[in-house]
Amino acid sequence: MSIQEDITRSEARMLIELAHSVKPSKVIVEIGTYRGRSTAALAFGSLMGSKNRVYAIDPHVEFQGVFGKQYGLSDQAILYANLTRLKIGEIVAVICLPSVNAARAWSEENIGLLLIDGDHRYEAVCDDFENWYPFVANSGIIAFHDNYAEGVKAVIEEIIAAKKVYYRGQVDMLSLFEKVSNDK
Repeated sequence: MSIQEDITRSEARMLIELAHSVKPSKVIVEIGTYRGRSTAALAFGSLMGSKNRVYAIDPHVEFQGVFGKQYGLSDQAILYANLTRLKIGEIVAVICLPSVNAARAWSEENIGLLLIDGDHRYEAVCDDFENWYPFVANSGIIAFHDNYAEGVKAVIEEIIAAKKVYYRGQVDMLSLFEKVSNDK
């Protein structure tokens, strides 16, 4: 995948493997799509497995990340070009909304894999987790990217302490967890 993004090859391989193993009746949700490298990994893994729909959620508004990087509408155009070039547009549904707004419209506990890689500020990561966690199926996987960022790290520590997840491991900056209960 020749898409500029901040995930490593090892992380991309892990996302492919995780998406490949999602059960047939479940979906994959990605929060924070940027230009689509992680989206492509999820889509290719899904195509090798049960062909689960991948929902790529990113408002693509002008935004400066916690590390100073600029994001915006031009990234959305590159995302669409990448989805088209890689011929994965039919399995990927792009949702151009803030993740909290998208979660308000979600109604099923049908997520087999949730990737949280949006705004890395504590409040935003906490909102992403709290709003999407109820829709992750039992034993579903929740992955956090950029686990060294202060906000991401703090949320990870909190959810482990609250016993909402079971730690499954880490690949580079990608932390993996399994949902352990139906609590909403």
